Amino acid sequence: MKALIPLILILFSTAFASPYVTEDFSKGKDLSEGYNLPMALVFTGSDWSESSKKLIREVCEKNLSTQLVIVQVDFPELNRQSEAILSQNHELKEKFQVVNFPTVILLDEKQNEITRMGYPIDEVEDFALHLRDIGRRYFLLQKRFEEAKEKKALGELKVCYHEAKEMGGENLANAILEFGYRDSPDLMLEKYITLIGTKEGEKLRKSLEKVESREIQSRLALLEFQGSNSSEPLERYIAKFGEKSGDHCWKIHMILSEYLIDQEKQEEALEHAQISYRYAPSKERERIQRIIENSFQH
Repeated sequence: MKALIPLILILFSTAFASPYVTEDFSKGKDLSEGYNLPMALVFTGSDWSESSKKLIREVCEKNLSTQLVIVQVDFPELNRQSEAILSQNHELKEKFQVVNFPTVILLDEKQNEITRMGYPIDEVEDFALHLRDIGRRYFLLQKRFEEAKEKKALGELKVCYHEAKEMGGENLANAILEFGYRDSPDLMLEKYITLIGTKEGEKLRKSLEKVESREIQSRLALLEFQGSNSSEPLERYIAKFGEKSGDHCWKIHMILSEYLIDQEKQEEALEHAQISYRYAPSKERERIQRIIENSFQH
């Protein structure tokens, strides 16, 4: 499989000298599926939105090697579209719940949403290149996921999951989660977060409580704290891990201190704030010191 990746990159880079651009979603869908390319739905208001006009010039009118299928979904005020295109565009706007113009929605070859964005984007000088790079990253991420599935490489599955989430590829992230959560405690925790309050979620929580991982247990404690508004989950975590990892617990101590301040338990709050200050990184101590001075010095 590794030998295929350079070939994939070559094909991805040279498949087209220019992007496919169409107003026909069915045609764009066929091209995307047929050539295994991402498809960008470009929602514009071509005769009333200045940002839309710039986006059209940058993405739809240039002879750019973007390796994308581009479907322009336009909503001009002076409508000269055919009835079929007009109907199609309103259906797409409703299906993808588009409110702001311009909006670009990037889909994979199965029409799963990869990400969506407005225009312009700060610090992005070449928007077409930005779209191409996201599509390429997603394409390769799919391949990495397939390889990780085959090898049951749990660490790689975790990395792929977080990259998919960061990219906005919820369908891919969910596929990774469904495949890997039974074997990976890290992914099991992510699955649990989606199921909090359900019977299945409760089963996963009980399984996670047996995992000897400070990171997982701290996140469980924080989730339970947020759900119950009780200090008990944080106190329980500190009792179990505090002596072994004071450096790891400083954030928990600070959260607990701020909670106890709100509960008007000043003495306990000060004790936890002082412990947090003792173990916190130097760059955080100034902030903690300010909280101590503002909350406890009268």
